[in-house]
Amino acid sequence: MKKTHLFFLVLTFLIFSFSNLSYGWQGRMGGMGDPYGLVQDESDFLIHPAKIANGKGIQFYGHYLFNYTDITKWDYDLNSFGAITGTIRTDISGDELGHNGLFGASFPLGPGRMGLFFNYNGMRGDYDGPSVFSPAPTYIFDMKSVLDDFALRLLYGLPIGGFKLGGEIQIAYRQERKEPNDYSPGSAWFNDYWQYINIYMYPYKSRYWETLFKGSLDGKVGPLDLEFTMRGGFDFSGSNKWHLEHQIPIGNPISGWDLKGGVQGWRIGGDLWLRYPKAEGVSLPFLIRVDYQDKTRDGDGPGWGTNAGINFDYKHRERNLAITVGGGVDKVLGKDRRVAAGIYYNYLQRREDFYFNSFEPRPRVPLYSMDDNKYPDSVEHQILLRLAGEQTVSPEVALRAGLRFFYGWVNPKEEHTHIDNIGSYSDGGSGHGCPHWGIGASFGGTIKIKPITLEPFIGGGYQHLSLKGDGERFLNSVLVGLYDAKLTRSEWFVGGGLSILFNLP
Repeated sequence: MKKTHLFFLVLTFLIFSFSNLSYGWQGRMGGMGDPYGLVQDESDFLIHPAKIANGKGIQFYGHYLFNYTDITKWDYDLNSFGAITGTIRTDISGDELGHNGLFGASFPLGPGRMGLFFNYNGMRGDYDGPSVFSPAPTYIFDMKSVLDDFALRLLYGLPIGGFKLGGEIQIAYRQERKEPNDYSPGSAWFNDYWQYINIYMYPYKSRYWETLFKGSLDGKVGPLDLEFTMRGGFDFSGSNKWHLEHQIPIGNPISGWDLKGGVQGWRIGGDLWLRYPKAEGVSLPFLIRVDYQDKTRDGDGPGWGTNAGINFDYKHRERNLAITVGGGVDKVLGKDRRVAAGIYYNYLQRREDFYFNSFEPRPRVPLYSMDDNKYPDSVEHQILLRLAGEQTVSPEVALRAGLRFFYGWVNPKEEHTHIDNIGSYSDGGSGHGCPHWGIGASFGGTIKIKPITLEPFIGGGYQHLSLKGDGERFLNSVLVGLYDAKLTRSEWFVGGGLSILFNLP
């Protein structure tokens, strides 16, 4: 029976996401929930490299962050009606372990100042659970997600007139792997690609290099304090593999394929931060941030076992757009206290396209194709609230806290087209105003033991996503059925870290 679904989107722009650019090494920001653009901080030069020109002497930095995500529910339900009937019920849970480390130094060089940093970002995700297909047998899903990113960053800033100019060159090596496996009584599929697996992830194993560039301006225009940075980059020297294996019984491979290809992609974005001094100790910060990324993985190769004599090729494209606009109030109370609050609108768009073909070579005779499979494919409109505060207890000690809350409305949709020797199948569905919300809190502090500054911080929170929708099924352009579907994901998060700053005169 042909199985279909309403896609899901677990958005990358999560409230507890720790971005390499914004978090950096500075634990002060971590203790306040990472209010970049709302509260000014020395680590802002990791976003706007022109600001590195503000430093003095030689400084060494160290930063480590660990975070743990407990995915308590990642469930999918589908009901089919009409000529094609059936149900799907999954009960998936799992966890993710993340590590982020950065160390480096900044120092005077010529008329300006240079920074050299090495950054590592890694994640290990493991998810499993049963999936009941009626009238088909019960399957067990076992999925893994692995990420290892290594980046070398070179920054430089210098004063020119009343402004500061800066730039950054970053070379990164990235390793990414998605491995969806499923087991049924007496058989197993490794790196599977059927639709009921792809509600969760597509299979791939990629390695590639990425070059990123930034150009930055920092200064004042009248009363306004302005920071502006443009960034962009591209992938190169990439390799991509997809090894699929079918075993009957488990432990005895009978068929599969080995597809090899490449990774191509590019990204562009920018940040504009404005700060208007309203009164003594009061400023009004404003933020605009835009990021777009386009990445394609592909591959081709022969089958083996019962697939011998058949060739396969595929292409998997991902596109992501994130826009943030908003502002707030940053107020200093006396000499020892600061409070800040901001409200932001996030526009989040994500789309993945998957194309797959099998054919007999010489001459090419099509056997099966999975074309125009668009999911996830959604737009989210999100409101984000930030609160941050810090209290200086003594010249050597400070305490900080932050609170964040977001609520989003997700509009998902999907399209599928499958062609085989029976005919052409197509499905399409959508949902409207599906809720996505979360809340999180952070705490931190500073301990100064000259010439060393220590900044520990911790954080945690919860978020929930619920997607619902319905759609239609066609066989050779004839309506043959309807379906409705729901995907629910709930997760808890906890994390913490330590930043170290070492100053030399």
